[in-house]
Amino acid sequence: MPVLCSMVLSLATGCASSGSFTMNQPVSVKLSHFKSATVAVKSGLNGAPERLDEYMEQLESRIVVKLREQALFGKIYSHAETDSHADLGITVTITKIRDINDYDRVMWGALAGQATTHAKVDITDLATGKLIGSGEIVGKSSDNGTVFSGTTPQAVDRVADAVVDLVKSNL
Repeated sequence: MPVLCSMVLSLATGCASSGSFTMNQPVSVKLSHFKSATVAVKSGLNGAPERLDEYMEQLESRIVVKLREQALFGKIYSHAETDSHADLGITVTITKIRDINDYDRVMWGALAGQATTHAKVDITDLATGKLIGSGEIVGKSSDNGTVFSGTTPQAVDRVADAVVDLVKSNL
């Protein structure tokens, strides 16, 4: 009976999605010195999934919201806010996506695999134009081998979480 309960619980909850970052150029100054930041998301993809614009908007919005919730800076701007006078730039470039949509997940279940999103993050002192840090981020959807596994939006959310973690770890 305990094995059956464990299997049911695993099916219901799934394996956690994850996001991780690796620094290519460690941040050279404490980010707490900056009073405001702007977030921009770009594509570095050649063959992009059809919903790439939606994923980019989701990623930028989630990063902005999470940074505001954490109150890490006095002001957080989206790149679309033309009146921003931020002193720190956070640019996220999507470099690779393994797109798994709802249809793929329902039709193929575990065979559809795990959605992943890879991105490069550049942190720039906007007053000087100097790159002060950069890293690589990988976001993965949950992968429990069932129809309940995650899709690309979940992997995109994990990239956003990892960007915020990267910023927090360099305050």
